[in-house]
This record gives sequence, C-alpha cells and structure tokens, in this order.
Amino acid sequence: ITQPVFDPQILLDFLPKIEHVKIPIIAGVWPLVSLRNAEFMNNEVPGASVPEEYMARMRKAQEISKEEARAEGIRIAQEAIEKTKPYVQGFQVSAPFGRVEYSMQVLSVLKKFGGSV
Repeated sequence: ITQPVFDPQILLDFLPKIEHVKIPIIAGVWPLVSLRNAEFMNNEVPGASVPEEYMARMRKAQEISKEEARAEGIRIAQEAIEKTKPYVQGFQVSAPFGRVEYSMQVLSVLKKFGGSV
C-alpha cells in the first residue's frame, strides 16, 4: 500500500522501477477536505506531495466555500484513481476524519470502469 497518491505521475514513474517485484500494488488515496488539510499533507506527511496545481485548485475552491473545497478534494482523488487504475491492483481510500461518505464519493468514479461501490 502506497502513501497517499496526490501526484499520479510520481507513482507512474516509480512503478517501472519495481516491476520485477511480483506483489500487488495498492495505491493509497486520501480525499483532501480543505486547503488546510492539503497544506498539512504536503508539509507534514513524509512521502506525501501535493502538486502546486492541486494546491492552487484547493485555494480557489476554499475561497468559494468549505463545501467547494471538499468537493474539489474529492475530484482530485477521483482523478488520481482514473490516472492510476490501469497500473495498480487496487486502492485503499482513507476516510478523512472518519467521514466514510467522502471515501464513498471518491470510489464512485470506479463505475466508469464497470466496477461498483
């Protein structure tokens, strides 16, 4: 299970380096719930890196409302799943602050791939 994937390209660059290791790769996904949460993940969580592009999106959303920031964080997490799904064997989606409904919203993107939640 990886650290939370905020920058799918980092994971995609890493996978070829371990392709000789025959174990399932489960991508960690953490839906950001606010700009403060994004800043914390970026600055305080070892191995987590929130790209500036996503930080800017979270800043813009936070200016609108906390609900919009939460929705933007869910969209970012869904994008990470869409970009990495072909290359990993599964996902471990965290429920930030115990809010399982956020995780379920993130996982709804799997319906695009014929999966269910």
